[in-house]
Amino acid sequence: MFKKFSTTGISLIEADAMHRLIRLYFHNVTLIIYMASAILFTASPQVFARVSGVCSGCHTMHNSQNGAAVDSSGPSDNLIVSGCVGCHSNTLSETVSSIGTSNLPIVYNSQPPTAPLAGGNFYWMVNQSDDSKGHNVSGIAGKDSNIDFVIGRHIGSNYTLSITDCINCHSFGFPPGYPGIPFTIDRTGDVLICEDCHTQPRHHADDSATVVDGTGGWYRFLYEVKGIEDDDWQKTVSAADHNEYQGETSAFAGSISDSGCGCHGDLHALKNPTGVGSGSPWLRHPVDIALPNSGEYAAYTTYNPIAPVARPDLSGYGGPTSLVTPGVDQIMCISCHRAHGSPWSDLLRWNYDTMVTGNNNGSGCFICHTDKDNP
Repeated sequence: MFKKFSTTGISLIEADAMHRLIRLYFHNVTLIIYMASAILFTASPQVFARVSGVCSGCHTMHNSQNGAAVDSSGPSDNLIVSGCVGCHSNTLSETVSSIGTSNLPIVYNSQPPTAPLAGGNFYWMVNQSDDSKGHNVSGIAGKDSNIDFVIGRHIGSNYTLSITDCINCHSFGFPPGYPGIPFTIDRTGDVLICEDCHTQPRHHADDSATVVDGTGGWYRFLYEVKGIEDDDWQKTVSAADHNEYQGETSAFAGSISDSGCGCHGDLHALKNPTGVGSGSPWLRHPVDIALPNSGEYAAYTTYNPIAPVARPDLSGYGGPTSLVTPGVDQIMCISCHRAHGSPWSDLLRWNYDTMVTGNNNGSGCFICHTDKDNP
């Protein structure tokens, strides 16, 4: 890189001046590197990772140990020793496991999970062979046996497409892993991969007491989604111990529902472009609107994590609150559904078939529809 320096043919004064310049050059380079390192390790919010412990628990430098490949399916992005499913699954029932000093949320258990986390669990879909109870993710399940297309229509299209259709289009227009764009990474079969939703997986700051946005890696690595993450991912959960979700303030402004609408827009259209309908009354459940502050809805004032609400503005939040404000707080997709999977059809948070009016049980639908539960 650098040629050998010679003083042959120049005066001592010139040589001394050149040596001074060279020393000054390398001094400045060293200073720049030092300053860059200082900025990197003290100012960047991406460096202070919530993950802590021995690096080799997750990473391998050469994908080799004792003469064998650490990850036989490699090479792997970021030198990781396992894919998402490998680290976030468990053969037992525990839903938070540990690697060194780091805790990992488990989304797929081989045994019934004792305390399913906020996003639910893939266990029931796999062990009950029921594709209606979870998303079909590579490494966990094969192609959905009930439908051959993504329910709804993706943003900017009047077509309902299969996952393979989405991949063929997105991988042509975007490089693999492009921020915020799903279906850019190849996979085997018409299935999802974790990175289709969690498009920016990386180390990030502890977001259990502050609103995480783009500077902190986005909430749960969901591009442009903001929120506050519970410190144990809702393994323990109550009215005052839960995630907080950013609601909708304008179209695609960072709500948790926007993440799902990217694939499931015009949800009721299915394969019929006119299926959304325009008549009145419009007999579909609304989403991304404020919980009404009148009638039966006004009685929902204490947060129930079975039917969570979103906040239109998380500014100033330093953690979860047990208060619900009808007329302000919002209904969202995950007020009724789990993101990964659940024990019930359609990834619902409760058994829809047992929702019978007049039983006075106060659960499920009746958390919001309080009058309909009166005997």
